[in-house]
Amino acid sequence: MTTGIYIHIPFCIKKCAYCDFNSYSDIRDMSYSYGKAVRAEIKNSPYKNKKIDTVYIGGGTPTCIDEKILIDLLATVRESFDFAEDVEITVECNPGTADLEKLSALRSAGFNRLSIGCQSTDDKLLKKIGRIHTFEDFTNCFFDARRTGFENISVDLMFGLPGQTNEIWIDTLRKVTELGPEHISAYSLKIEEGTPFFDMKSRSELSVPDDDANREMYDTAVEFLKEQGYCRYEISNFSKAGFESCHNLIYWTLGEYIGFGAGAHSFVCGRRFSNPLGISDYIDFVSSGGCAEDGAECESDIDMMCEFMFLGLRLDRGVSESEFKNRFGKDMRDVFKMPLEKHLNVTRALEKDGDNIKIRPEYTYVSNLIMSDFIL
Repeated sequence: MTTGIYIHIPFCIKKCAYCDFNSYSDIRDMSYSYGKAVRAEIKNSPYKNKKIDTVYIGGGTPTCIDEKILIDLLATVRESFDFAEDVEITVECNPGTADLEKLSALRSAGFNRLSIGCQSTDDKLLKKIGRIHTFEDFTNCFFDARRTGFENISVDLMFGLPGQTNEIWIDTLRKVTELGPEHISAYSLKIEEGTPFFDMKSRSELSVPDDDANREMYDTAVEFLKEQGYCRYEISNFSKAGFESCHNLIYWTLGEYIGFGAGAHSFVCGRRFSNPLGISDYIDFVSSGGCAEDGAECESDIDMMCEFMFLGLRLDRGVSESEFKNRFGKDMRDVFKMPLEKHLNVTRALEKDGDNIKIRPEYTYVSNLIMSDFIL
């Protein structure tokens, strides 16, 4: 079983209007003490020396803090765990927070995959959603990353943005694919409670594309990216051959992952646990005992079987019946008889493909409804 490490960096220059992640602006002066606490948590991990296949540093905006903190974190992980020979090491980056010098330092330290948050190539849209960069800033960041030796670059994009049309979306897809990143994530905007966009929508001050327009944009992305050589391997993720996100595949295949930092989650040996959300609370936890675990639960077999199904059905390849049997010692068709009967033979939203059962492409847009039937 593959195992990944996630390290959360909860600092940003500015919160985007749609963001409900555990991140904070204007307190980057805490980043040094925070980095020290995360290194301590890593060194005191009960899972030290475990074989690690992926490392992912996300946020927040990891590149908005001193790169030496990120480099020290990676060095601490390397000292504490057994890295696979082909370990994938990703750091998230926002344009305008990483210049040539910073990216060069990160690449030299061992980071071999960069995930850049672009969201849109339309400057008016970028300003409307609260991004701190322009499309030119993004292209500068992308070319700097290439110059420093990053050969595996992912780009995050969003559709369903306020004022966005399918024509604007196609222009974004065209401009980004012309640059040739190895991986593209395309997410639909979600209005989450506690964000400025949620408040604006509640006051009828925010107009976003309706469901039909969202579906058109999603279908456009699938078709356009396929034409450009990007295979859709997960509902929202597309890559050139061999450049799927190894770290995210761990989540979708119910692999193990160890989280470090404020609000980070872990799933190891059938146990799920998380760290305190607040930066100060997290630092206090680590200072008092070297561990930040704040509550845990052991998952039952049926819970893990359900997760195996609804996470695996996100993948284009679907879920493997033989893998299910090997992992849980039970037949998938016995455990999930009713939902499989419903969606294979009645709605026909699922199809059999060799050993795998997967969602038919035309039902992708209602995949959440299908997957929810596998929560017993």
